[in-house]
Amino acid sequence: MRTFSLNRRWGILAHLAVAFAAVVALAIAANLLIEHEISIVRTTRIVTVEASALPAPSDVGARLAPASPPPQIETASGKSLVAALEHFVDAVRNRVDIHNDDSDGELAAAVRELERETQLYTSSALQDTSGSREKLLSRFAAFRAQKDELVRAADGRRSALKEFWDRFDGLDARTKVSLAGSWKIFGRVVARKTLVDLNSSLDEIRREFASLPASGFYDHDALAPVTISETALAQSLETNEAALTRSQGDTWVKQTRADVAELRALQDRLILMDAKRRDSEARLAKISQSLITTVSDATQSSTGPDAGRAASNAPDKRDVGAPPRRSSALSLLEIRSSPVAPMESTTTSNQKPERFGIIFWLSTGVVAVLLWISIRTVMSVVGPVRRIRTATLKIAAGETNVRVNRGGIRELDDLAISFNQMAEQLADAKAAARSYQEQLEAKVKQRTRELRHLAEHDPLTDLPNRRQLFAHLKAAVARAAQSGSYVGVFFVDLDNFKNINDSLGHAFGDRVLSAIAARLLATTDTTGYAARLGGDEFTIVCGGIKSEKAVDSWGQNLVRAFQAPLEVDGRHLMISISVGASMYPDHGVDAEALLRAADAALFHAKALGRSQLVVFNPALLETASAKFTIEQGLRYALERDEFELVFQPEVDAATFQTHLVEALLRWRLPDGRLASPSEFLAVAEESGLILEISDWVLRTAIETAARWHHGAWPEARVAINLSSRQLLDARFVDRVAGLLDEHRLPARCIEIELTENVLQTGAATIDVLRQLRSRGVVIALDDFGIGYSSLASLEQLPLTRVKLDRALIASIHTSSRSAAVAKALVGLCHSIGLAVTAEGIECLEQLALLSHLTPIYLQGYLLACPVQAENVLSLIAALPDHMASLLLKSSGMPASQLPSPDRPALLRVTSRR
Repeated sequence: MRTFSLNRRWGILAHLAVAFAAVVALAIAANLLIEHEISIVRTTRIVTVEASALPAPSDVGARLAPASPPPQIETASGKSLVAALEHFVDAVRNRVDIHNDDSDGELAAAVRELERETQLYTSSALQDTSGSREKLLSRFAAFRAQKDELVRAADGRRSALKEFWDRFDGLDARTKVSLAGSWKIFGRVVARKTLVDLNSSLDEIRREFASLPASGFYDHDALAPVTISETALAQSLETNEAALTRSQGDTWVKQTRADVAELRALQDRLILMDAKRRDSEARLAKISQSLITTVSDATQSSTGPDAGRAASNAPDKRDVGAPPRRSSALSLLEIRSSPVAPMESTTTSNQKPERFGIIFWLSTGVVAVLLWISIRTVMSVVGPVRRIRTATLKIAAGETNVRVNRGGIRELDDLAISFNQMAEQLADAKAAARSYQEQLEAKVKQRTRELRHLAEHDPLTDLPNRRQLFAHLKAAVARAAQSGSYVGVFFVDLDNFKNINDSLGHAFGDRVLSAIAARLLATTDTTGYAARLGGDEFTIVCGGIKSEKAVDSWGQNLVRAFQAPLEVDGRHLMISISVGASMYPDHGVDAEALLRAADAALFHAKALGRSQLVVFNPALLETASAKFTIEQGLRYALERDEFELVFQPEVDAATFQTHLVEALLRWRLPDGRLASPSEFLAVAEESGLILEISDWVLRTAIETAARWHHGAWPEARVAINLSSRQLLDARFVDRVAGLLDEHRLPARCIEIELTENVLQTGAATIDVLRQLRSRGVVIALDDFGIGYSSLASLEQLPLTRVKLDRALIASIHTSSRSAAVAKALVGLCHSIGLAVTAEGIECLEQLALLSHLTPIYLQGYLLACPVQAENVLSLIAALPDHMASLLLKSSGMPASQLPSPDRPALLRVTSRR
């Protein structure tokens, strides 16, 4: 149910209905006036002003003093007590109306003053007859106790009123939030109308409370309009319960119904508290009047009538000049407790107008009403439409603070409310968007600065990165070109930094890099520009150098700076650096050339043993370029099938039979030339391609041996020289076994040949060799006699053959010491059951000396050159005659004493010469 409101807007139908009703009413009235007399009744309602509109108690007492003079106190002490009573009642009134620190302080002071005056009065001015003092003190105590009861009643009433308004404000706020939220969902248009009804009812209750008398006393009669509005609210809630449940939910409806019920309960409680407060005030006024009368009577009885009259003309010593007045508190309490009822007077006059004149004026009235209604209807439509249209154009132009003034018919007034709510939401959305945009712009600026810093600096060490290095180096080269000075570029690499990461972890390694960067900054100070390229590589640029020697001196100082221990997390580390240096303009005229030259110098410094400085020279760049070319060629060699195996036999010196054939790896270059392993194996080791190449050698050698074994050479055996990296792979043994099974080749036909540096790879590699030996694969030690050769290797490795290096064989015919060493080594191997092969035989003198150390196998270009696999069988068939002719030439031995070739050959394949 919609409650009535003076501010309620009427719709078009209401306007037309009023106009139609006015026409009908005036037509009926005209007919009645013609037939009957006119009775004009005037009623005048006179309403007296309520007590709450009266002035404060002190002013009331002052204004009423001449009409009702207060009783005179005959003694100074009695008058002071009455004044204290008045002050006490005033303080109680202030404390009841307003509760704050000031009212509490004033009441406490009034209590102390009243107690003091009571003691003075009872002790000096009052005669103690039949316990009159004790009775008076008891009454004053009861008077103060009544004050406490009134204060508690006022506080209880104030608490109830606050709870009422808190509950009311909560209900009102929840309704307004739901009303604002309903605009966001198109399906809640009907529900929004019900919310508007509830909101209007709440506003009506608030206005009814605002229109209540200012006296502050609430009773059923005073709160009757509020009760009507609350009843309308409850009925509206009950009528629209289904729509509200659909739009707001069952919980919202139950909470609202509970709030309405609580408001009624709080209103009843407020009425009870006000009744209690009025009773307390009446009792306080009664006790106050009684005390004043008692004090006056007691004073007159103790001093006599004459003294009383004399005292009435004598002023109080403590209130000299104060006019006599009646108790303001008493007057206030009497007035507030005596409401006056309104009065009405009615007068009636009878007239008998002329019939035709009345009809004329009635017709004129009808036309005026129709005209007024028409004009009002047009204005109530045109005005709001224009305002809404103007506001719409302003909002379209970007003015979100535009609001439409309410007015006009109900439909357009509702539209204005909705428009204003929409404008507020648009303004809030625009403000929020502006705030978000500002925050976003600030965040973008911050992120841009951070990204720019990250783009120009290394995130770990905060040193400039490659991009900044190139920019600085180009600028330094430009300045040096103008000034004619030098620019030094230093590539710095940490020696064996991988060991730190592997042993202490990458997190500790990162902290080491940060410490390295700090020392570089401290070393370069203001003379150099340090940057990090990545990993453990750093670059330093020094501009303004005056001579070439200064570049070398600067680099040496840089190397010496890292010879001192580096402290990281309490650890003292010795970390050396290798430095490659280049200078402008000797080694390049642009940044790219200088960095390339310094990199080449750094590579050479690490190859020389690390912890030193190498200044670039053109030969280093040529070497680096050649290595790069070789590396790139190797990466495509396997794909293009450019590798080949050639075979060189090993001859038994005792029988002239070929038991071994060594396979040598060759790389056929695009120009047709065959490159030997010494030209590319070192590059393959550094680049990691040696694993793929060695696997190709293993697979190809086993395939070739298998063809011989299953073909014309059933006794063929293969020895394969592999890289030590292959033995670090735990799958290598299974790889060899898988290839042998695939080609149905016995393990005895395979001989793995290794250099002695395999001992440096650890016990795991030796264990792999033992597994191969247990499967029947023969193990040979190559290049024995040089490098890491030691007698311990003969005991540690599971060997079956030892191969003397060509460097040892090369001088046995010219050096007796070399010959003695070779003879001793051969004898040692024979004594421990190892076969011996001597490689690199290039002359007849070497052949003659070695042929007397039988049993021994001989290999070299003097005996046979490496040949393709298809030529091996014909080569080993011709070798016995060739060996015989060579021995005849070298020693003059008769042909009849030469051995006959009656033993089968052993094929031996290796990947190196």
